[in-house]
Amino acid sequence: MSDAKVERVYCPVCLAKFKYSEGWSEGSVVVCPICGERLTLRKTADGWIGDRVDRGTEKEIRSRIDGFAEIRGYVFNDVKEDIVEGLLGKYKRFGDFYCPCRMEHVPEYQCPCKPTRGGDVEKNGKCHCGLFWKKA
Repeated sequence: MSDAKVERVYCPVCLAKFKYSEGWSEGSVVVCPICGERLTLRKTADGWIGDRVDRGTEKEIRSRIDGFAEIRGYVFNDVKEDIVEGLLGKYKRFGDFYCPCRMEHVPEYQCPCKPTRGGDVEKNGKCHCGLFWKKA
């Protein structure tokens, strides 16, 4: 067994750490395998941090939800555009892309929210707001 320390990258969206891969370096753009956010890597005294690439833009949220759906094998239905509009409105009003169907504006409800990342789609067939759906 190796004594090598496994380095991890902190994601500011899902508030989790994921494994740093060989070949990545400071400035690399990677996709968080947990939430789908595109991140630029930055090394700090405390370890690796991912900075949101297109923070606060429509491009950021579309890239994130498309990436998350691809990672998990989810699909969208005809309410996707309405939900994206709700996410954009939440960003303008509350400073982040919080689930448009939840009243709490806390980190665990940044889209994709913690319950969705935790398996709600597998359990219920869709997420709380209906953005992410399990393939039929």
